[in-house]
Amino acid sequence: MSLQFQNDCGDSVKQAIIEELQNLLSSDTGVLHQAEKRTRQLEYTEGYGVYLSEIIMNQSHELPLRQIAIVMLTRYVENHWSDDQDSAASEQAKRTIRNILPNGLYDPNSKIRSSVAHTISTIAATDYPHGWSELFDIIVKCLGGNEDSIHGAMQVLQDFTYDVKQIKELGPVVIPEVYRIFDSEQNYSIKTRVSAIRILKPLFASIATLISNKEEQSTMVSSILNNFMDKLMHYLSMNSGAGSSFLLRSEIIKVFTHLVNEMPKYIHPFMDRILPIVWQLLTQIAETYVKVSVNQTETNPLASGDIEEEDEQTNFQTLIVQILEFINCILTCNKLRGSIKNVLADLIYITIVYIQLSEEQLEDWQDDPEKFVDDEEDNGVELTVRMCGRDVLLAINDEFGAKAIQPLQEALGRHFSVAEAEKAANNPNWWKIQEACMDAVHSFRDIILEGDSSFDLLNYLTLVRNLLVHQESPPLVGRALWTLSTYSKSDLYNPQMLAEILDVTLCSLSPDKSHILRISAVRTLNGFLQANETIEGEKRTLLVSKLPGFLDGIMALVPGCKAGVLALLMEALTIMVKFDAEFAYAGQAKITPLAIAVFLKYTEDPFVLETVQDLIKALCQQKECLGPLQEKFIPTIVSILGLTGTASTEKQDIALDVLNAIVRYTEAPLSTSLLETAFPAVINCVLHTDDHAVMVAGGECLRSFINVSPEQICSYKNGEGLNCIMQVVATVLLNPMNSEMTAGGQIGRLVITIITKMGNMLGQNVDMLLKAVISKMQNLECLKVIMNLVVIFAHLFLTQMDAVLNFLSTVPGPNGEPAMQFVLTNWLSRQNSFFGTYERKVTTMALCKLFEYGVATQDNRLTTISFKELVDDPTDTRRRTRSVAASTQKWVTIPALVKIFKVLVSEYQHFQEGKIDEPLTDSEEDGDDDDAPGNPDHPRYISDLIDSDEDSAEDEQLLQELLKETNYQGDIADNLQKFLTTFTQNEHFPTFYEHLTEAERLILLTKVQQK
Repeated sequence: MSLQFQNDCGDSVKQAIIEELQNLLSSDTGVLHQAEKRTRQLEYTEGYGVYLSEIIMNQSHELPLRQIAIVMLTRYVENHWSDDQDSAASEQAKRTIRNILPNGLYDPNSKIRSSVAHTISTIAATDYPHGWSELFDIIVKCLGGNEDSIHGAMQVLQDFTYDVKQIKELGPVVIPEVYRIFDSEQNYSIKTRVSAIRILKPLFASIATLISNKEEQSTMVSSILNNFMDKLMHYLSMNSGAGSSFLLRSEIIKVFTHLVNEMPKYIHPFMDRILPIVWQLLTQIAETYVKVSVNQTETNPLASGDIEEEDEQTNFQTLIVQILEFINCILTCNKLRGSIKNVLADLIYITIVYIQLSEEQLEDWQDDPEKFVDDEEDNGVELTVRMCGRDVLLAINDEFGAKAIQPLQEALGRHFSVAEAEKAANNPNWWKIQEACMDAVHSFRDIILEGDSSFDLLNYLTLVRNLLVHQESPPLVGRALWTLSTYSKSDLYNPQMLAEILDVTLCSLSPDKSHILRISAVRTLNGFLQANETIEGEKRTLLVSKLPGFLDGIMALVPGCKAGVLALLMEALTIMVKFDAEFAYAGQAKITPLAIAVFLKYTEDPFVLETVQDLIKALCQQKECLGPLQEKFIPTIVSILGLTGTASTEKQDIALDVLNAIVRYTEAPLSTSLLETAFPAVINCVLHTDDHAVMVAGGECLRSFINVSPEQICSYKNGEGLNCIMQVVATVLLNPMNSEMTAGGQIGRLVITIITKMGNMLGQNVDMLLKAVISKMQNLECLKVIMNLVVIFAHLFLTQMDAVLNFLSTVPGPNGEPAMQFVLTNWLSRQNSFFGTYERKVTTMALCKLFEYGVATQDNRLTTISFKELVDDPTDTRRRTRSVAASTQKWVTIPALVKIFKVLVSEYQHFQEGKIDEPLTDSEEDGDDDDAPGNPDHPRYISDLIDSDEDSAEDEQLLQELLKETNYQGDIADNLQKFLTTFTQNEHFPTFYEHLTEAERLILLTKVQQK
């Protein structure tokens, strides 16, 4: 042994490691916890990694012990291998481990080989090639060895992280070996050949990423494909024998899918040969899939097993999933989509076959209502054949639009004929294809409802209505009801037809029905109400008349429900409450206690909690419900806010959110319970908590109190209300000693609300409040917090210019400089990074007004303020590289007004040209039509990628109020353009122009003045 670690002390350490590894396998949590703690200590022992390597290689040890040793060795490598990490392994230990580990690639156990290969790849990411140059020879030697070593080498290459040099050096050696192994079906097992194919995908990805020269890239990829493609298609098309493994064919399809997604121009020449093979495969295995998986009318002839290559039952399903994903990728690829546009009817037909409900999934639904809701409401979390089929149909709808309707009807006609024949022959599974057809049509619902397509909706709805009599098949009836509800805004629905469907839906909620049908009835109700939320007249009257019955049915479904079903029921109640105010008032006696119960039980489930909060908000928005809701809910909330201890904070922020909703929708005057009970409870809770989330939620709640009735809050207990507000804001939320995240909510809106709503009542408190804001601005890192605080001053510049200028000019900043200097430095250095439509517009408008005022008046409160910025030295003529740029940049001091002007030029570009550049794909480079029918829209503006604050009525109101006090109306970009254009004619313009960079001058002269 080459180890110098091996001595008496080393033996004892090694034995201790073995004992702790065995303890890590224990089912006793106490033993396990102690073993983890002890193992972390042993990691710092000299030779720890070496001893683990020896244990892994020792085949006399039990497999679980060797496997846990590999896990611990990999963790050791990740935490102690790099020299810049604490307690890095010694060079001697690293060298010894590198010498030992490759032996594991020859191990007869595939699990050991795969795990060792992963650890080797992890080491190689740091050491290869400079610290482990011999690894290349090790891999080549393994590829020329026995099947075990070949499999081991392939596993290393699958996880390998290449650089440009390695791609060029390893590629010519590895690729021929991969081809030889893949094509040697007589000499190598499926497992080894699959490992060979799995190398291609990361290899292609590395070439695409690392080889920037398009010609060189094309040569490398084309060379590989020209060599491999014939064999890939050959083994994909094989129908029987050892070489036709489903696993092998799945891996081949994965390679094709990667090429379609990432490198379509390289696979394009082969598509005419690939598609017929894939199509033949998809249609050939459909019959087996229906008999074995969908209907289970035949025993599964495929083998199952714990080892991947032996589990053909799973591999069969995986192959179908991979084929459907491959087709989906073709549909969304501009360059390749046209290759299947002439076979849409056949594609839709076969896809509907695959989205049929399998017997296994049906059994899961019958056993577990949660599984049914998960699959149907949220499309499931498992990647199933049904889900992938749905994705294909959605892609057809997205890419072909109305052009897909005729092929859809053709496919439906063929399936309906088959279903009728199966029903006539008393086939118990006849309904499954009907259910699948309805599922499929839903993918095209929006186009059908637009009325621009040729879809025969009347005939389709008649057929679906006729299925309601088949109560023996709950999934079929449930799907039919839901389908009918989603088209119910159509003029084809007369009152008689609507009443009939609603009665069947209500009957389906009966306790004696299966939970599949009862939950489907709730989904159907949601569909009816959402489709007809704006409808008036007889339809609405009919729907409203049925709501009490549906409420009783939903309440009967609640007992025993788990989170997923309960969330669906909460959503249904929310929609019902919003739909009709009179129903909401009549039903709130049942709904409110349920909301309270769910709120208390599911405070740790964010999904359910969100639906409860939505229900509470809906009740609050119905004026007649607000009083009873307050009466029942406020005592519960106050009780939670009064809790102490760590467990209490988990509920308090949620309770504050709920109270916030209640207060926000309340009209002045505040009720006694809100003012005398809830308000002091909020103050007390926020003042005594150390939880940031509770502080932020409390601030938001107080803002709503002030918004609704500032006079009542100020006069609460002879002025104590105002003192309480100031205490919370100044000493908690804006306290610089607290975490900056105490101002992480909407602190800016809170302070603005206090000043605008309570201004005349604040007195000297205004100065105290603004001083607290300035104090909080010190040493902040979170952009959102800085932005929230800056917005306060932006708002004041727009509404009270002279007052805020006086304040900032007379108050010192944290470091003794004028507060104006401090605020503008923090503001101007970050303005271009601000986000949120409201915040960005308000701060930009404020800078416009401040700049306009400063230039016009030359007020020394502004002209004496300076700003430091880093600029390039224009006298340096050296070629710009990163190192040169860094060495030639220097700090310069410019007037703050100049910096404001530079920021406004940049802001103009942001608002006018803040479009998202879509990355070019291979297909787009070649000039394909990006405007093909159904091509999905992409985000065009930065604001499309974030929640628009203008969606909030409150934000819109604030913006409108501010606009009234300024000269800015309409589009902010247009206002900026006019503002900047006008200033170019100002006598002071040349002075400002001198300070602009070339890029800023280009924006100003070519994009502003030309408009």
